[in-house]
Amino acid sequence: MVKRNNFFKTYDIEKYDGKTFYQMGQYRVQATDLVVFKEVPIKIRASFYNDPSYIVINRDGIYNMGYYGSYFKEIGEFGRVDFLDTNNGQLLRYCVSEEIEGKWCDKYPGTDLKITETIYRKITRFELTKDAEGKSRPLKESKTEKIMEKGSIVISWSNEINGYIYVSNELEERFESDVWIPVNSLKPVGDKR
Repeated sequence: MVKRNNFFKTYDIEKYDGKTFYQMGQYRVQATDLVVFKEVPIKIRASFYNDPSYIVINRDGIYNMGYYGSYFKEIGEFGRVDFLDTNNGQLLRYCVSEEIEGKWCDKYPGTDLKITETIYRKITRFELTKDAEGKSRPLKESKTEKIMEKGSIVISWSNEINGYIYVSNELEERFESDVWIPVNSLKPVGDKR
């Protein structure tokens, strides 16, 4: 039991089936009217990252473009991230430019987003050092699409987000085998000879 009048930092938030859970150190507490949660505004949280990526962590969230595990970042002329102050807290607004339809924008509460650093990587060949779950999104809790076997050679196509990198199996058709793999299960290998 978590005792009354104790204060904890929240390290992770889970939202699903209309419920919210806070991970506070060794405790996982369901949000009720007995728990007071003080959110650090998302603009402040984002300021701790040089190049933030935002991942949707609300499994119940309904957005036009962003659903559980979706990620986005400010992408110059093709998209924009800004912050809106409301009576209920701060929101992140993400807008994607579309030539035909103008702009599509979605608004996300800060508690629906995980922020992570974007690490830029060039296209590289890797070998899996252990069996790994290929995920549909760069999020540990997202759906496993397939198990990638140790020794498989993959090619990275993307930057690292949340400890995952987007790869495809070298022996399979691109886009048919693309998944997110944990970076710690890969080692770089030389070019094909």
